[in-house]
Amino acid sequence: MIPGINLLGLAAGVIAQQSPIWLKFKSRTQNARGQWINEYEVPQPIQGSWQPVGESTIQNLGLDTSKRYFNLYTSNPVENVQRGAAPDQLIYGGRRHDVVGGADWYVQDGWRGILCVDVGPE
Repeated sequence: MIPGINLLGLAAGVIAQQSPIWLKFKSRTQNARGQWINEYEVPQPIQGSWQPVGESTIQNLGLDTSKRYFNLYTSNPVENVQRGAAPDQLIYGGRRHDVVGGADWYVQDGWRGILCVDVGPE
């Protein structure tokens, strides 16, 4: 790979892009019962390539094979879970997805490969 070349930008010219809704994590607060409640910034549509993860890849990564996983390749700085925080979420196809990992090429090439897990209806 050539450092500094935006492969996602090149691929976007050939592969159709999708528009998931990005819920960027904002903060956590406790309610009156002492439960932590996640707060997110205003939802915004983003562009990227949304792709299902194959079963063999799920097994090789040691993930729960009863769940559905997807990769999103995007030029937006979507974040994984951080200590004391929650992951960003994505809504696509009427389903909500937690960001659980990925490849961060953002600083070098301007894009990220985000691994998401389906957590239920929107």
